[in-house]
Amino acid sequence: MNCKRNLAFAIPALSLLLVLSAQQAGTEVGWYNGEWRSGVPGLPNWYATADRFARVYDQFQVPDGGWTVAAVFSDNGSPDPQTIVNASWEIRRGMAPGDGGEIVASGVAPAVQAPDPSVTAKRYPAAEVPRHFRITVENMRLFLPAGHYWLSVTPLGDEKLHVSATAGGNAVGLDGNGPGMALFDSPGGPRFAIAEATGRAGQVGVARHFSQGVIVAR
Repeated sequence: MNCKRNLAFAIPALSLLLVLSAQQAGTEVGWYNGEWRSGVPGLPNWYATADRFARVYDQFQVPDGGWTVAAVFSDNGSPDPQTIVNASWEIRRGMAPGDGGEIVASGVAPAVQAPDPSVTAKRYPAAEVPRHFRITVENMRLFLPAGHYWLSVTPLGDEKLHVSATAGGNAVGLDGNGPGMALFDSPGGPRFAIAEATGRAGQVGVARHFSQGVIVAR
């Protein structure tokens, strides 16, 4: 009986350890658009090759003094639990509907997969928890001057993957205007379209913003 009780406590503790391991020592979250909002379908977010992908960009603001980016992440979901080991990431500036702006930095890199810290068995049905995860690209050292940028962190995987929609719950680092513009891009179209115009409606609305974030060196 005691073994069962200890195992029940050990599993949540292990999940928490995995989440914390995705954030490097001496860093903090500079910007996070907010946690998953149930009832709002996410948008496709997957990468196969440079010619086959679907990705979502969220706008964020770097304050005066700039940031040294240590890691980037996104919260994603899939109808079937998946193991993700790599991600394609991009940071752009000057984006607008129909315009991809310019790439500031990008890459395809190993990614750390961990449970989505906002999707827990205490808040959601147990079957829902393994369908949600966070991917983090770590060990970066990228300086961004003050200004507006867009981030996309896209897991390498199949077309079932989608980035989590958010209503801004527990967001970090938003300016007074709240979440910025999100854009969706796919080689098959639409190209750099306003995300809200490409999604489908769920029980509580259409997705406008998505769960992505930047971890910065302190």
